[in-house]
Amino acid sequence: MRLFRPLCLLALASSILVFQGCGRYNPAAIGEVDSPELWQPHLKQIDSKDLSAYPRHGRAYVPVYSHIYTEGRDSVLNLAETVSVRNTDDVNPIVIDSVRYQSTTGKSIREYVSKPVLLEPMATADFVVRLDDTSGGSGASFIVEWQGTKTVNPPLIEAIMISTGSGRNLSFVCRAVEMPPAKPGAARIEDKPEIKTESKIDSKSEAESASTRASDTNP
Repeated sequence: MRLFRPLCLLALASSILVFQGCGRYNPAAIGEVDSPELWQPHLKQIDSKDLSAYPRHGRAYVPVYSHIYTEGRDSVLNLAETVSVRNTDDVNPIVIDSVRYQSTTGKSIREYVSKPVLLEPMATADFVVRLDDTSGGSGASFIVEWQGTKTVNPPLIEAIMISTGSGRNLSFVCRAVEMPPAKPGAARIEDKPEIKTESKIDSKSEAESASTRASDTNP
């Protein structure tokens, strides 16, 4: 009996540690933060000097959901997200320049493509957000930028959300919306410096106050 109690306490402590460890999301320890070609061997990085062969530029907005509301704003269901970029051209490859994950507030969370990768004709590239990664929120999104030849078919880009277990299975698909191509050299959201502006009214009031103080001290 004396031996049983310490063993129970040890088992309980181990269970608590395991539970806490599983509940914490650590992006550095999971595979989807790696470059996509590390786990999808058919994707090959392309040298920047070869990008001139792909003059057509495209950009797409992909709506995704890391959770949805089930009964009210205090009841949510987490979802795993997969963004699927499919080359619909059976002759020409395309280049995936950027796959950027953004939060509900529009803040950039992570970039999935460190260097442009080549997607061969009729091939598909996947980009995954884990079920326990809720950093995106209910209004998360992906911005996918790609390049191709002048005659290439645009890729088909979809997002698949899924949640299974606990007697509840749910899945649905969202299709990307085309955006105007980014201008060459344009800064991305995370690259733009914060710009602070002052109200013209406040500035005018401060100037008038300073003028008044100056006239009081110099009769």
